[in-house]
Amino acid sequence: MTGQTIELAGSYRAAPPGATNVGEVDPDERIVLTVYLKRRTPDTFEPGCAEDLARLSKPVTRRALAAQRRRTHARAAARIKKLAAKFHVTVLEIDLPRRIVVLEATARTLTEVLGATLRIYDDGRSRFRARVGALVVPKEIAPWTRAILGFDQRPVSRPQPRLRALAGAGAGAGLWPTEVAALYGIPLDRDVSNVCVGIIALGGGYLASDLAQALAATGRAAPKVIDQPVTIGAPPGGNAAPGNQFGGGTVSDQEIALDLQILASLLPGARIVVYFAGNTIQSLVGAINQAIFDAVNRPQVLSVSWGSAEMFWSASARDAMQGVLADAKRLNVTVLFAAGDELATGGLTDGNAHVWFPASSPYALSCGGTQPATAALNEEVVWNEGGTGTGGGISDVFPVPAYQSGLVLPPSVNDGAVRRGVPDVAGAAAGTPGYRIVLNGSVVIKDGTSAVAPLWAGLIAIANAGRDLPIGFVNSALYSNAALFRQIEHGNNRVDGKGYDAGRGWNACTGLGVPKGADLVAALGAIPVA
Repeated sequence: MTGQTIELAGSYRAAPPGATNVGEVDPDERIVLTVYLKRRTPDTFEPGCAEDLARLSKPVTRRALAAQRRRTHARAAARIKKLAAKFHVTVLEIDLPRRIVVLEATARTLTEVLGATLRIYDDGRSRFRARVGALVVPKEIAPWTRAILGFDQRPVSRPQPRLRALAGAGAGAGLWPTEVAALYGIPLDRDVSNVCVGIIALGGGYLASDLAQALAATGRAAPKVIDQPVTIGAPPGGNAAPGNQFGGGTVSDQEIALDLQILASLLPGARIVVYFAGNTIQSLVGAINQAIFDAVNRPQVLSVSWGSAEMFWSASARDAMQGVLADAKRLNVTVLFAAGDELATGGLTDGNAHVWFPASSPYALSCGGTQPATAALNEEVVWNEGGTGTGGGISDVFPVPAYQSGLVLPPSVNDGAVRRGVPDVAGAAAGTPGYRIVLNGSVVIKDGTSAVAPLWAGLIAIANAGRDLPIGFVNSALYSNAALFRQIEHGNNRVDGKGYDAGRGWNACTGLGVPKGADLVAALGAIPVA
């Protein structure tokens, strides 16, 4: 292949930190890859700048966008198909609207063609296949290749789960999601039967009986819940994580239980689609991509509690996700991400602060966490319990987006530069009082910014219920209406002094603040779609 390949820009991956190389990949193992396509002429705008956001705001339907992609990307897909035949690689799927080609072959074939170096690693929790170094691509398809995902299976992070069981009857312990909504004046009396919200679930399942028990405890009517396996070059369900019970199994995953019970409690009678996928970057990007283009369910809002420090994403993988989230903006789908639960350092010990991606994307609405007022605490403050607390800070990757250009953003504690600030908004996340949920038949208390994403997703869905068209990308509207928030002025997300402080206005712990629910729903309901 010498002289016939070009290094794929941004594809370099370092070895998994803290993991041990324990062996080689079986050369006969079958590997499924997703190739993300791009236009041959690259975008000229920085992501999130005014020109970029205006470009992505031009009205377009899924059907029109699909027709456009079939014109602009067919040539690239045809070239990949031709090369696949040459190298005895199977083409499992070509989806031009989503700009993907899915390939399958042995590890031996794919590593020879694409220059991948694969190893098996063990991080003490699991064993997984990881790719080290850069990829190369045949020069015939290099101008159209955005990213190649699937070689690397290191797990994607999620907010660190912390549960506590209720003692005795549990009187006064924790708040049901409807009670948390009441803290912020989120109206729960609206007809939301025309709303569809999606949840991205990377592994695990939920018990329908848990959901029924939680809704009975709060007197809320049940929504329609739809289980949707994410398919990456496989039959329905083929890419779901091993042991996935969806809604009919015997064990409930706490993350899915939390997200689903919050949204179901806020949105009686709505449709909620749970997109089940494996716990890899390939699956996370693919799940969001599939949800955005789901022409059957057509979710208006997506809640995502997964991500990891920006440094754990190769530049090309970030670019693939950026392309997907840009499509969400085009199609008026709001995508919300948890900002993480390990304070400003993201749980890393390299001496730097780290924000999570995709929460740091300029196309995402990122959700930080607070400690609500209690009998012992007379004001709402930043969630920081020492080792656990809200993520947030300044991106190492993305420039200041247009909607943050009027803010006084703090300089990065890493290099002093000013870039995209995280999070955008906040809500209750601390374990006190915490969220009451039902898990495997027992009432427990759950914390985390993974609760804030579905809380905000429910709020935006309620606003959408009163609109002719969904609001979609909501960041610009929120930053233009700071009076719709109650600012969080005290606390910090520092670890050993490294991190950021709260204060008046936007801050790198809680963003614009927590919602004035009814006012915010009314304001969003009145904003025209661009």
